[in-house]
Amino acid sequence: MKDERFTELLGKRLAGELSAEESAEFTGYISANQSYKKEYESLKSYWQQEDAPDEHTIALFEKIKKQTDIAEITGQQQQSSHVIGKPNSLPLYRQWQAIAAILAIALLSFGTYQFFSADQRGQQTTSIKWKRFYTPARVRSVLTLPDGSKVTLNSASALRYPAAFSGDTREVYLTGEAYLDVAHDRKHPFILHTEKMDIRVLGTQFNVKSYADDSTKEATLFRGSIAVTFPEYPDSRVLLKPSEKVVVKNSGYERSTTAFFDNENHYHMETMWMKGQLAFRDASLGSIANSLARKYGVKMVFKNNNIRNLKFSGSFEKETLSEALHSLQIVTPFNFTIKRDTVYLY
Repeated sequence: MKDERFTELLGKRLAGELSAEESAEFTGYISANQSYKKEYESLKSYWQQEDAPDEHTIALFEKIKKQTDIAEITGQQQQSSHVIGKPNSLPLYRQWQAIAAILAIALLSFGTYQFFSADQRGQQTTSIKWKRFYTPARVRSVLTLPDGSKVTLNSASALRYPAAFSGDTREVYLTGEAYLDVAHDRKHPFILHTEKMDIRVLGTQFNVKSYADDSTKEATLFRGSIAVTFPEYPDSRVLLKPSEKVVVKNSGYERSTTAFFDNENHYHMETMWMKGQLAFRDASLGSIANSLARKYGVKMVFKNNNIRNLKFSGSFEKETLSEALHSLQIVTPFNFTIKRDTVYLY
């Protein structure tokens, strides 16, 4: 979702970690959207504060801490600082800047500006305590949700979920890719929200791929049934059966079937990432580059956009980044240069 991409960029902006490309993207967000601009300005004023926080700031911090898992995050941050050394050597206002950083990151999952404006208006905020689980590049993680559902997250993926499910539904939010084994509960349907799809299930196993930088998003069903709706097509609804998938493109969506990587062992292309493999069939170099960036933790920069649409089929598992690129290079010639954590393709 655009909100989640802005959240990611805002966190990096406050931490001073934006690249030149991301900085331009962030500027575009706040120039085109006044609510984003207000959100950024509200946080920036606290972030840049050089003095000890006033009573309003402390009260606000405590208020939000009770509604998020910020206490857990704060503890992790202090532990990391202790490992680095000198956690108590910072001036008081610098310690509060560190707290502000943690506060900002926690707030982003809830809509920061809503907290500040609601506090000023004296309105009551939601009582739901949300958590955010993030898996960085080069890593895969397994998470068990409060209802017993198991989620396997691929690299560079994030899941936002309540600390405890309540109400008539179980709703979570995904950015990136995940395989879900949902605990059956007929009275409380499970709903997964992504940028392009909302997926409703009772108890099932399915894979969802919804990276912001990929041109297509998809949901693949392996067991049970799921109903997929689309925010951009509110009158459309797709019911999937096992071994079916739906692929969302800029021009619409289509239903198809799963692809086998290994027919004998019934390994699906869509879930080879869970075995540590990057598998692709007739995929564009642009799409493969995004996957390589997540698998190897690098940034891919195209110096020649004409090669983005080159098509390849294959798989990588234990190859180094250089070996993987050389393998692609043999099939269809193109050039690349690796400089530290950036790969230039031309």
